[in-house]
Amino acid sequence: MVFTEKIIDPRELRHVEGKIELYWIYTSGEAGDYFFKKLRDEGKFTAAKCKKCGYIFFPPRIYCEFDFSETEYVEVSGEGCVVAYAVAYYDKNGEKLEKPEIYALIEMNGTNGRIIHLLGEVEPEDICIGMKVKPVLKPKEEREGKITDILYFKPA
Repeated sequence: MVFTEKIIDPRELRHVEGKIELYWIYTSGEAGDYFFKKLRDEGKFTAAKCKKCGYIFFPPRIYCEFDFSETEYVEVSGEGCVVAYAVAYYDKNGEKLEKPEIYALIEMNGTNGRIIHLLGEVEPEDICIGMKVKPVLKPKEEREGKITDILYFKPA
């Protein structure tokens, strides 16, 4: 039986035990590569501004998703404000954390974008929606060009 044939009798269906190994590499693309290199090398945040409509994308993109125009890279502060957050008291294995981890959805200043990342240097009871935050980066010599180069965001 091939995929173009129609199955009429459900008894024709078969199940085969086994494992299919899948290998892939996810790339961040041209704009993502630019963003991570700027973050790693200069500690700067990059967005992309549509040359036609002016929409500012964060994270950056090479084309505007609204009018398909090209974008240009623009530097942004990396600061923003908390629009939502969650406090995790247990790790992914259900083990209690020594100190709670705080995850926030941060609206990035000067852009139409958001990022989800950790909050630090703040207690869960002190967080509020609208809190202004700024990034804390790894020391330059430790940066690898990954999202983990941002250690966390702290109150501004």
